[in-house]
Amino acid sequence: MKRNVIIGLPAYNEGRVLPALLAKLEALRPLLDDSMLILVVDDGSTDHTDAILRQYSHYNPDMDYITHTINRGLGEAVNSLLQYAVFRYDPSDILITLDADNTHSPGIIPDLIGKLVGEELDVVIASRFASGGREVGLALHRKLLSRGARLFFRLFFPIANVSDYSSGFRCYSIGFLQRAMTHYEGSIITSGGFECMAEMMARFSQIGVKAGEYPLVLQYDLKETKSKMRIGRTILGYLRLLGKVKFQKKWSKGHTV
Repeated sequence: MKRNVIIGLPAYNEGRVLPALLAKLEALRPLLDDSMLILVVDDGSTDHTDAILRQYSHYNPDMDYITHTINRGLGEAVNSLLQYAVFRYDPSDILITLDADNTHSPGIIPDLIGKLVGEELDVVIASRFASGGREVGLALHRKLLSRGARLFFRLFFPIANVSDYSSGFRCYSIGFLQRAMTHYEGSIITSGGFECMAEMMARFSQIGVKAGEYPLVLQYDLKETKSKMRIGRTILGYLRLLGKVKFQKKWSKGHTV
C-alpha cells in the first residue's frame, strides 16, 4: 500500500548545514515506494535559514516549511510538526523526525519505515543504545546526560524494547499520533526545551505504545553549530515530567478538581 512519508525537521539557525541535509534527503526518494514530503519548521532563525527554505520550496513541490516569527524552543517546533501531520494525513501515513544539524544520517530512514510497518509498531526510535549504535564526537557531559536519562526513564516510564528516550530521530505511525493526540486533548508536548522528546515517550508509556529501536550512529563530529541544549535546564525538565505525567495521572484518578 502506497503511503505518505512526512520528514519533519525542527530547525534553528542551521543555515550552514541545511543544504547538505536536504540533498541527503532528496537522495532517498528513489529508495522509497511511498510519497515523500519534507517539512521544516524554522523556529525563529536569525541566520539565512529562511532564505534557504524559500529557495528550496520554490523549486521543489514536495517540500514545505512553517515559520515561527520568534524562537519558541524545540518543544513548540516539534509540536508544529505533529499538528501538521496529525490533522492533514491519514492513519496509515508515517512521520519521521530528525535533527536539522546534520548529525543524524537520513540513510537509515527506509530501515526505520521497514521496521515500523513490518513489525506493526507505533514508534521506532533511531537509538544510540541499540546494538550497533554509537556516538561519535559527543562530549563526556552529554554522554553522561543521555545515560542518566536512560536510567531515569526506564525506571519511571518503562517501555518494552526502548532504551533511548531522548533521541529526536524517530519514525511514527500517524494513526498512533492521532490516538495519542486525542487521549491527551491535543497536548502531547507541554515542554519547551530539549526534554520534549522524552516527554513524548513518557506520555506514550501511559497509553500502551508498541515501540522498537534501530541502531543509530550519532555523528556529532559533523555538527557545525553550537549546541542549543542547556544541561541544567534539561535535567530539571526531566524531573518535572514526574509531576506532569506520572504523579499528575495518579492524582487525577482519586481526586476531583
